[in-house]
Amino acid sequence: MRIRHLPVCCVTALLLAQSALAAPVCSGKTTPEIQSCFSSRLAQAEAQLKRYTEAALRRIQGPGIAARTQADFRKGESAWKAFREAECKAVAGRWSDGTIRTSMELSCHLKLTEERTYELWQNWLTAPDRATPILPEPAVSPQN
Repeated sequence: MRIRHLPVCCVTALLLAQSALAAPVCSGKTTPEIQSCFSSRLAQAEAQLKRYTEAALRRIQGPGIAARTQADFRKGESAWKAFREAECKAVAGRWSDGTIRTSMELSCHLKLTEERTYELWQNWLTAPDRATPILPEPAVSPQN
């Protein structure tokens, strides 16, 4: 008899785990409080992204780096910015009828910004021999 209840237990546990993972880190009692939290976290993440981008640009302007690499890096940055804006606008559109819309859009920007910072660190600011990276490994929030 216990085996019959196993699928129900597993599905219930999975649903509870998903809702816990989807819960935003920014908590507050009002929508403006939550939005303020996400705005603050996004500002910090964007400042860090700027710092890592500038460090990556300095590194690829060094000797032996082809001008093509620099141009491709800049194209990648432009494409990523366009992607982030389009993706987060779509996320906001999904929630267009609710007060959560802005929080979801800010959360999207935060997540993608942290991920991009990590990509820059991994691709441009570390060495294959695991030597000390130019900047420390950036944190990526497990959830936003």
